[in-house]
Amino acid sequence: MQRHAISRRQFLRLAAATTGGVFVAACVPAAQPPAAGTGGESAAPAEAAGSEKITLAHWQHHSASRAATVEQFKASFEAEHPDVTIDFQSIPWAEYWGKLASAIAAGKGSAPDVFQIPMGLIEEYILGGSLVPVSETAMTTSEIEANYLPWTVQRGKHDGQYYGLPLDVQTLLMYRNNALYEEAGLDPTAPFADHADLYEQAMALTKKSNGQTDQIGCDTGYYSAWQTVLYQQFLQREQGGKPWIDPNTNELVYRDYPEIFELFEWFVKLSADADDSAVLTGQNRFVLGVAAMTMGHPVSRGTLKLEAPDLQYTIVPIPTRMSGQDLYTAGSHWAWVVGTWAADIETAWQWVAYGTSKDAQLVWSEVGGDLPSFVELVDDPQFRQTDNDNVVMDSLSYATPWEWVGWAEWVKEFGDARDRVVVGGESTQSSFDTMVDNLNQVIATHTPAA
Repeated sequence: MQRHAISRRQFLRLAAATTGGVFVAACVPAAQPPAAGTGGESAAPAEAAGSEKITLAHWQHHSASRAATVEQFKASFEAEHPDVTIDFQSIPWAEYWGKLASAIAAGKGSAPDVFQIPMGLIEEYILGGSLVPVSETAMTTSEIEANYLPWTVQRGKHDGQYYGLPLDVQTLLMYRNNALYEEAGLDPTAPFADHADLYEQAMALTKKSNGQTDQIGCDTGYYSAWQTVLYQQFLQREQGGKPWIDPNTNELVYRDYPEIFELFEWFVKLSADADDSAVLTGQNRFVLGVAAMTMGHPVSRGTLKLEAPDLQYTIVPIPTRMSGQDLYTAGSHWAWVVGTWAADIETAWQWVAYGTSKDAQLVWSEVGGDLPSFVELVDDPQFRQTDNDNVVMDSLSYATPWEWVGWAEWVKEFGDARDRVVVGGESTQSSFDTMVDNLNQVIATHTPAA
């Protein structure tokens, strides 16, 4: 099959058709994705290989704007490939993971040809025998390595081959409320010097009276993101890029480094002193103007534009542990992948390449706030129109991917570790040890038997 990419004209039409709503990316789930399993032989809904007509089933979890975008891609792809039908299903989040797990377990007649998973599950699905590598007719290995930022395809690489192409690319950065900063005599545009500087600013921005919190100095509510960045930053910048997991033991290396425990203690202290989880629980406190700073993804710019259009804010890099160190952030993404049971693997990968191409990424950015993963788009002027945009786009160059093995469990364990100390009064050492033990069990659960 001949390669096709979405054209610039199609891009403009798609962008106009799909930007009526703003999508807020959900990089971290609230429910547990399934463990991977093999799906048996060739599976419907794809038609039998060799037939003149090809039907490919494509599943992903639902977002109205993203579903509308895929429908537009589907219409264009089918127009260019009249013998191909994309059977697209946008499935509610609460149902998606159970339905996907059941379909993969059932194999023939049930499993989708193309589906969406977070990067933390790709390796498990590869080792579980559920995925096929990117077809060379869709995109060669050398093209993938030339086109994409390395960290956006790293988690999908196994034995020299790639098993997914990225979507919903995000980094992590700090957002500051300009008015609250200036009121406290602080410059919202000045980068942090180090972790100590962030803590000092957070305390200066915290307001309490009569035992009540009136203003939050630093919203630490994204517990899993904070701890992911803190621990990975240390291992990446101070330990030569050492991975979280020791390949010899298949367990976290956290206990090998006193600095990681110290980082946990630092975060818990920041969360206890400059935050208050009882204030506006479950609401976006930065959007409401109650929090002076917060950690968030670049997609949050869309939320702020929609929900707080008058809020003036500045985005700055996450500080390093010590002054003078190279900047660091953790990056996340999802991926479109192809199941081993797909009846027409070549066509499936052509479809994936079509929906994740450079021009398609312009659509995803406009619709969902995705960051581009194509190298040549990093310096594209359309992504660099403001100082905040420049900080966001620069972060792509110093990110490495989140190293979670699995997905939703890490959210729970990082959050529980903080709560046991701040809410429950447990010692930091005891809570840290429980967190590490539990996460080692998560890793074991998501590591297929050899």
